[in-house]
Amino acid sequence: MHERTALEEELSTLAARSRQRKSVDLFLRAALEGFSWAVLAGICGKLLWDSARIPIFFWVLLLADLYLLWDAVRSYREGRRNLSSEVRVEARVRELRTQLGIDP
Repeated sequence: MHERTALEEELSTLAARSRQRKSVDLFLRAALEGFSWAVLAGICGKLLWDSARIPIFFWVLLLADLYLLWDAVRSYREGRRNLSSEVRVEARVRELRTQLGIDP
């Protein structure tokens, strides 16, 4: 009986943890920043191509573009790490539910 209560406590803890899907937000952030990076890279390329002299605000745009690229890659990597953790937690939740007889 003591083992069952320990399993139920672990299940409730892991179930609460499995509801927090941070990887989805991180992948969305990476996708939006990747799109913004591509648009800003196009703007920077067009400025370079069409300008006889590089405008001063080009460097600010270039820094913003590089930041977007860096942050998109960072968010994607963090999302991958969170996703693998979430998959392990979800597998353990399924295992506990089977052991407790909740799921056949």
